[in-house]
Amino acid sequence: MRVPRNRQKALFWSQKNQIKSQPKRLKISWTTWSRILSRNTDEFCRNTTIHGLKYINNSKLRSTDRFFFGIALLTVLSCAIYLIQDAFDKWNTTPVIVGIDPELTSITNEPFPAVTICNLNQALAKKVTNLAKSSMEFAMLQSLCRKQVDLNMVTGNSSNWEEFILNISQPCKSMVIACHFGADDYECARLFHPIVTDEGLCCVFNMLQPKFMYRKSVPLSHRNMTLPLGFQSVNWHAELGYRRRGSPTDEGISLYPRRAQGTGESLGLSLTLDVQADAYYCSSSSSIGFKVALHSPNESPNVRETGLLLAPGMETKLRIDPAKIVTEKHLRWLDRKYRRCLFRNELRLRWFAHYTQRNCVAECLSGWLLRHCGCVTYYMPRLHWNDTTCPVGKRECVELIRFRTIEAMESCLEQCLPSCFDLNFNGFAYSTKISHDGFRQTHPNGRWNFTDAYVERSVAVVNMYFKEPAFRANKQTEFIGFSDFLSCVGGLMGLFLGFSFLSIAECVYFALIRPCRTCTEIRQLNQQRTQPLTGHIRYITPGNWFQAELAPQQAKRLHFNPA
Repeated sequence: MRVPRNRQKALFWSQKNQIKSQPKRLKISWTTWSRILSRNTDEFCRNTTIHGLKYINNSKLRSTDRFFFGIALLTVLSCAIYLIQDAFDKWNTTPVIVGIDPELTSITNEPFPAVTICNLNQALAKKVTNLAKSSMEFAMLQSLCRKQVDLNMVTGNSSNWEEFILNISQPCKSMVIACHFGADDYECARLFHPIVTDEGLCCVFNMLQPKFMYRKSVPLSHRNMTLPLGFQSVNWHAELGYRRRGSPTDEGISLYPRRAQGTGESLGLSLTLDVQADAYYCSSSSSIGFKVALHSPNESPNVRETGLLLAPGMETKLRIDPAKIVTEKHLRWLDRKYRRCLFRNELRLRWFAHYTQRNCVAECLSGWLLRHCGCVTYYMPRLHWNDTTCPVGKRECVELIRFRTIEAMESCLEQCLPSCFDLNFNGFAYSTKISHDGFRQTHPNGRWNFTDAYVERSVAVVNMYFKEPAFRANKQTEFIGFSDFLSCVGGLMGLFLGFSFLSIAECVYFALIRPCRTCTEIRQLNQQRTQPLTGHIRYITPGNWFQAELAPQQAKRLHFNPA
């Protein structure tokens, strides 16, 4: 049905007039806002649970009384803020504490320590007697023996250090002449492999395979390192433990590094060592014998500085005390500068595949030497593929840096934080002279025809073992967590001010919700006043509105408190 033209026109002007007649959005003046906030502040102070505000706001009290309560409130508030700041500093700066793990750690779940044994003799006499005194090899030999080298007499080019040391030193098969590990391995000498350290050529047992130990080039002494049949190498780490590929229930397979078998000498590592005193050319110290170092399987040994001496003609009991530190996993999300330790994948080393503080320090010292001398020594990590080994002519520079180890260590320890998961071993040695009759009884099937004089002069026996079947590790835990900090703050605020989360709700209500609601209602009343009256509507001013709203509350208060 078509609407007439005149009616359309009338409808259009009617809608236009309605739009014009709609009231504009009215603004609340600052005076109204101040009155609203003043009334809400008064109501808040009279009803809040925070102590002291109702006395300060009470106009019936004398000014001196209100001033007294104001000073008291400021004093209490200052004390609370000071104590909360102290709690915050403690939570923020010392969030980690080292305690004792309540759970015992069994030694059979941990690897037996890696054992590195070095003969103090740096070269077999029969292999170096024909070296010319003017040759570079002789100069290298004197450097190994820590003797002065006259470089003016040296001719020829420098040789490969590792290859030279391997050729002149005592091999492992003649050093470790008898070995048994636990109750099932009586031929463990085949598990000793050569390694070049700061004490020359040494023999190491229970160290990670090179493919798990190193990230870049493998040292020459480790390139032919293989395991006998029946052993499978695993990538052990203190944080992950034993995680091997394949089924862990394979029968007849022994994991390498070997686990600890138990307590006591019978389940430990027993070695018979031949120092070959008659073949001595020079010693790295003032004595004849061996140095032995215990370390974690995924760490490079530091024999020169931390090794224990084993004397020939003596039987040594070496008691092993493990020391382990573990860290709660959720501390990974805490900043490392506060927890002061590193998880295994937080810092990638250049040469070593596993991060430990000692491996990191070894690389750092190598970099320190590289910056000052332009080369690294033969036993230190190679940080770059083109790093050169320091020749004999750089000996003075190397020794200068070595004696400045304290300064270098301070620099290295800043970037090499301890591992959050670490396993270390401490050895306590007790020695006594070998009994000739007792030696023959314990080695009845020996293939050597050693005389008593030779045993006293060249043979050493060492027994390494754990004393206890379990030990307690140190555990890094959260010192003050967020819930502890929140409880501390809540307790202080409640003790000093009577403050709680409901007090926060009161503040939000009287400072935000109620003023906004009041302004909305006032604006609606003003809009109704500007609209055309269709009936009798009474206009209420803001002052009358407040009086009308608060009158019932005052009446109730007078009813319950007639006095």
